[in-house]
Amino acid sequence: MTEPPDVMRLLEPDVLLDPHPLYRQWHAQAPVLWDPGIEAWLVTGYEEALTALRDAETFCQDWRRIGVDTPPSLLSLQTLDPPEHTRVRHLLLEGFKAVDLGELERTVRARLDELLATAGEFEIFDFVSRVAEPLTLRTVTRLLGLPEPEQGWFVPLSNTIVDGMDASLRPECYEPGVAARSELTALVRDLLDSDLPEGLTSRAVERAPAADVDREVLLNSLRVVLQAGFQTASRFLVTGLLTLLRIPPEQRPVVATDKAVNELVRYAGPVHVESRACVRDTVLGEQKVRKGEIVSMFLGAANRDPAVFAAPDTLRWDRTPNRHLAFGRGPHACLGAQVAVLVARTVFGVLGTRHPRARLAAEPVPRPNVTEHGMHRLEIAL
Repeated sequence: MTEPPDVMRLLEPDVLLDPHPLYRQWHAQAPVLWDPGIEAWLVTGYEEALTALRDAETFCQDWRRIGVDTPPSLLSLQTLDPPEHTRVRHLLLEGFKAVDLGELERTVRARLDELLATAGEFEIFDFVSRVAEPLTLRTVTRLLGLPEPEQGWFVPLSNTIVDGMDASLRPECYEPGVAARSELTALVRDLLDSDLPEGLTSRAVERAPAADVDREVLLNSLRVVLQAGFQTASRFLVTGLLTLLRIPPEQRPVVATDKAVNELVRYAGPVHVESRACVRDTVLGEQKVRKGEIVSMFLGAANRDPAVFAAPDTLRWDRTPNRHLAFGRGPHACLGAQVAVLVARTVFGVLGTRHPRARLAAEPVPRPNVTEHGMHRLEIAL
């Protein structure tokens, strides 16, 4: 008889740095496995994860559909399902389509040049706080057409929100996470009440009534895009760079194409878990999933499913096709995936070209986040 999985092991420092051996143990038992500790299904199989991500009729983000009361402050692009979700998503997609990606790339490159010039004054520096975080904060606020908040205030608040995503493993993080969301919502509310420059946010606010999008839902959704855009992009710069720096310099490629970035995010993307609630009794991966049960898709595991990816634990920079799930799939797929790839392509391309012998200066210390992996610090020398 096999032992049930122990998800608390995911918080161990060595597992945070490399959870894939544990993922493989679970997958060897079954691609959909019940964990009695957190009372949830753990999905490590690619096809099973893809099915759950795509099927919003059966697996919901809006937990009101299984009778869970959700306060209005939490209703957003992230927590609504179609058709409510569709209206706000289309509204924001219109704004994304109007963004000048060439101008945004120039913004990223200029800010990166500034940050590397400053960091380069030190023999060793922390890539997280000196490059990844300030660069992505500048990028996401420019993208949204919002003033840039002070980094020392925003980053700890944002990290507290990510901590709250792991409340099933660390219950003490739930209340601080809710409070942090409220504080960030208050900031966005104040910004929406001010004179905003022409941009994605101002256009969304102007067009929301005609699109039948409630102002509070739009407010919460803009908070989500600001928060998620910052975290996903900044953490990927860190997890991606860590992966690259573990490759000997003479074998290390310059990651400067969309194809290479997509292989890196398949292999080392920061978002490892997305959860849904089951709306009706169904079968997933030959398991009977009951209404009201939680289904957690381990995207990091699915992205290395050998049934889909040849040599899944190897970086193949020309991998085609590459149907990874790092940016999700289905109605809740990442809105800003194209921007995240643009930022990564620019940063890794510049670092690989200018500093081909960059190296780790110390072993990284992971943040205790299972849902979205990240590092406290990443000390490097150029």
